[in-house]
Amino acid sequence: MSFNSNSLQSAETYWNAAAETYEQKFTGTTIGRARRRAVWHDLERAFRPNERILELNCGTGIDAVFLAAKGVQILGCDIAPRMIELARDLAAQEELPNPPDFRVLPTENLIALEQEGPFDGAFSNFSGLNCVEDLSQVAQDLGRLLKPRARFLICMMGRFVPWEILWFLAHGRPQRAFLRLREYRTSCAGVSGLTVQRPAVSQITRQMEPTFRLLRWKGIGITVPPSYLENLACRFPTLIDRLAGVDQHIGELPLFRDMADCVLLEFERTSEMNSNATGR
Repeated sequence: MSFNSNSLQSAETYWNAAAETYEQKFTGTTIGRARRRAVWHDLERAFRPNERILELNCGTGIDAVFLAAKGVQILGCDIAPRMIELARDLAAQEELPNPPDFRVLPTENLIALEQEGPFDGAFSNFSGLNCVEDLSQVAQDLGRLLKPRARFLICMMGRFVPWEILWFLAHGRPQRAFLRLREYRTSCAGVSGLTVQRPAVSQITRQMEPTFRLLRWKGIGITVPPSYLENLACRFPTLIDRLAGVDQHIGELPLFRDMADCVLLEFERTSEMNSNATGR
């Protein structure tokens, strides 16, 4: 795979720094826990004990540890060495009989794992793939690592988020309110060389084809607010739990799922491979 080494270096630097506050800003928050439980529901349904599952953009390892506790064998990869250090620390604290294997590996270099496949499935949670420039190439490389009919679940940013629009309009920031709809690609936290892409579900699906076909998708964070409303959520934790229950019921319904902060897509590895993926 061809990739921009400067972009990868920028991404590594950014996520190394972000690792230090990831728990406080998202994973350990009321909203973060509610969002993650919604994704875990589908991960637990898709993957079985003793299956070998590959996690892309594993961050601090909380999803990997959750699945490992269920008996799933996990290989978690992330571009940031500090994220991997924290993931290994978390797994050690849990004293799991079969802890995840964590590696420092950018998603753009997935093909380095080819000799370790085939895997029974893969996933990437909470927008890690929004920072990858070429999803088509990721699909091709991942297709070489997974068994036919293996599941691939990805959670990415949504495009139309009423919560976000109303919040920023109420705070006099109309430009920010419509950012996701107005700009497909933006810089990440002002970091040079690091961009965030926000493809629609239809665009994601096209980039995954023909190696993967979409089975189903749902919204994550429809009535549960975005993470920057955590101060409000802390005041009303019972309300957040109830809203999470509403999300669980309406998450797959057309129209509602289009209004989510994140979308969770479940793909199946087909028997087809793009010809560009076979002659590297």
